[in-house]
Amino acid sequence: MGIEMLLAFAILLGALVIFMLDIYPIDFVAFGIMALILLLGPILDVKPEEAISGFSNPATITILAMFILSAGVYRTGMINLLAHHMVRIAGNSEVRQLWMVLLVVGPISAFINNTAAVAILIPSVLTLAREHKRSPSKLLIPLSYFSQMAGAVTLIGTATNILASSLAQRAGYGAFGMFEFAHIGLMIFITGSLYLIFVGRKMLPNRVTVDEVSETYAIKEYLTEVIILKNSSLIGKTVVDSRLREQFDIHVLEIVRNGKKLNHPLADKCFDQGDILFIKTNTKQLLRLKDRAELAIEPETRWGDQHLTENKLKRAKRGVLEAVIGPNSDLIGGTLETTNFRHHYNCTVIAIRKHGELIRDRLSQVILNFGDTLLLRGAQPALDQIKREPGFIVTEEMQMEEFRRDKIPIALAIISGVVVAAALGYPILVTSIVGSVLMVLTGCLKVNELHEAIRWDVIFLLAGIIPLGLALQRTGGAEFLAHLATLSADHAPPIIVLGIFYVMTVMMAEFISHSAAVVIMVPVGIATAEALGLDARAFILASMFAASMSFSTPVGYQTNTMVYGPGGYKFIDFTRVGAPLSLLLAIATPIYISLMWGL
Repeated sequence: MGIEMLLAFAILLGALVIFMLDIYPIDFVAFGIMALILLLGPILDVKPEEAISGFSNPATITILAMFILSAGVYRTGMINLLAHHMVRIAGNSEVRQLWMVLLVVGPISAFINNTAAVAILIPSVLTLAREHKRSPSKLLIPLSYFSQMAGAVTLIGTATNILASSLAQRAGYGAFGMFEFAHIGLMIFITGSLYLIFVGRKMLPNRVTVDEVSETYAIKEYLTEVIILKNSSLIGKTVVDSRLREQFDIHVLEIVRNGKKLNHPLADKCFDQGDILFIKTNTKQLLRLKDRAELAIEPETRWGDQHLTENKLKRAKRGVLEAVIGPNSDLIGGTLETTNFRHHYNCTVIAIRKHGELIRDRLSQVILNFGDTLLLRGAQPALDQIKREPGFIVTEEMQMEEFRRDKIPIALAIISGVVVAAALGYPILVTSIVGSVLMVLTGCLKVNELHEAIRWDVIFLLAGIIPLGLALQRTGGAEFLAHLATLSADHAPPIIVLGIFYVMTVMMAEFISHSAAVVIMVPVGIATAEALGLDARAFILASMFAASMSFSTPVGYQTNTMVYGPGGYKFIDFTRVGAPLSLLLAIATPIYISLMWGL
């Protein structure tokens, strides 16, 4: 093993550790990898133009175009229209509702980005649950899993498919066609869906039943801060005498007076004007207490409209909305103060939940991440604008008139044209870019919405990770890993080797990004297949499918993270339902590839 291979493995190992520790955003880590490869290029046998080739890679550009196409479809309201029909005809049976969710999200996720599909459908699934008094936790995990599995059906179903196809072409094995592996993808989708509908649904939790949209957040507990106003009925009373816990189910966790925390125990401490109470309660009780006890929600006072007096602030007609931070939000990595949240969105964050867990830090100090749930308070126009923001996933549906419904036939024609042209043999790179331009020229997507549509974190991730795969190949690292794999597979049948390779990719995808798992494992799979005299494209397919199937944790795949908060899930819920599904597909997928593709 030469110095160049050791360096390549050191970069790979370092990247894996940083990915798993979540020290920096994955796109920044990938950018750092690219910088290292540029710096060590002469040793790794990678030229500068090759080290930055990830930006010009056909897969990167195609995926960028697919984000634009997905946004064009979203802005027309086409998916929401389908979701409305789903809600209307789903019926009261849980099994029938699951079938309806499958029939809506499946075809959509096969042709547009599944993250976008799930984000659009979450409010409709919550509406379906509310109208039939069913817990949304019975429907949202299946929504995420159905979407992931449907992405395996076509070439454009998910970014990892496009990336694997590009890597196969670069290795000399040719790109995949639009429907070339659809028969295998359909079998995977059917197998996983049957498990979820007839077995997995019985393991889904029954967290809450919602009667109104407001109840989806009103019954959840939050940690927040309130300030005691002048003439409050609480002034002079002790925590015990105030009977806050008995009357309002409010737990006082901390009292801050003149910038200093009062010592525990708090039971005998008397309240005073200006005291900041750090409390745990639900939204309904918080607003009830605010009206009766002359309290102000402290973040609202600090970051709200400064020109309003306390009385005007109390009388102002304000609503409450729950919103989940989406994967392309500008808030990620910042705090409420550093992002100037109040100025940008004209509403106030009064509470935060992180992945279902209550946070105990002051709101202004909380680092915001994808999947965090924000409880927002503000005027109704501001809350309506939040619903239209691409960086948020809200639990209320947008009104259909807010979409460009007259553009639905045009968007449908563009998407159909992209798919048909690609199926006829035109390069997907060409058809997707042409389709993206047409989305803007026809008015399905506005020019100022173009930038917002693109997941730049994914683009930078691909740009940094693709050169790492190249470095592993140039230094012989991929062949070395393949040699280790063949040593352990001397006496194993090919289908077992394929199964082991599938499991290795799944495990890597659970801990790092799915695109990174494909970039690393595809070259290893090709080298393994060549060493054993097997079909390399079968191993590419195994890696591609495995990287798209992440069910065991809420953070393993973005759609899982998106449903985590709205579904009221706990971490173990995904493991309980998803781990058996992962095991089932780890057995079934290599069999399907072997029978329908050949080894």
